[in-house]
Amino acid sequence: MEIAAALETTLQDFPGKIAAEVFTRGCNFRCPHCHARQVLEGSLPPVREDDFLDFCSSSGGWVNGVSICGGEPALQPDLEEFVKKVRALGLSVKIDTNGSCPEVLEKLLSAGLVDYAAMDIKGPPYLWDSITGVKCPADRIKESMLVVQCFPQYEFRTTAVPVLRADDTISFITPEEMENTARFITEHTGRKDHRYFIQKFIPRENGLLDVRMEKFPETPFQLLEQMEKAVRKYLPEVQLRGC
Repeated sequence: MEIAAALETTLQDFPGKIAAEVFTRGCNFRCPHCHARQVLEGSLPPVREDDFLDFCSSSGGWVNGVSICGGEPALQPDLEEFVKKVRALGLSVKIDTNGSCPEVLEKLLSAGLVDYAAMDIKGPPYLWDSITGVKCPADRIKESMLVVQCFPQYEFRTTAVPVLRADDTISFITPEEMENTARFITEHTGRKDHRYFIQKFIPRENGLLDVRMEKFPETPFQLLEQMEKAVRKYLPEVQLRGC
């Protein structure tokens, strides 16, 4: 599998686990706010799969999980084989996804290979093209949502990002738009009991796909609180993350 970067340990990205983390190369979205420009461009020296697995196997039980991020991991043709190798080491597996490859998620689910799935819901569907920077495959995203909620553990999450508007201005996603996101999730899945996180946007100088986003501050805490209140009407288990 093409690994663009790796972390030896993370305490944040795999709930309940001390996890090693890999970032796969490539993505089919071009979210203007994305931090992974170097991952997408392939400008980082690659990490050898065998070296990463050797680290995991020699961790002495300190690492008990692996988080697979991107980029978009589901684009990797040998993702399933990599996950099998990780599980053979006795490690739990978490995968992050943008939901564009439901058939891959379905295969991982059917094989019982993934313990935790985290899917980004970019906002209400009418903003998906703007937030993803591409013509978003809405039907595939909706299909993936129904798959993800069947994993042993899962979450949906939305980052409260600056949005490129139709008039070419940029402004933060609003509490009303976040409420519409929550309503959509509830109506599409037929459930309100999802674990759902609102994540703050954090700018990074010389690191975002759209340099205009670098001039924005972090999502204000007061705005995040307003979003949480609006979302809770539909998703009572909403939590703020990274605040």
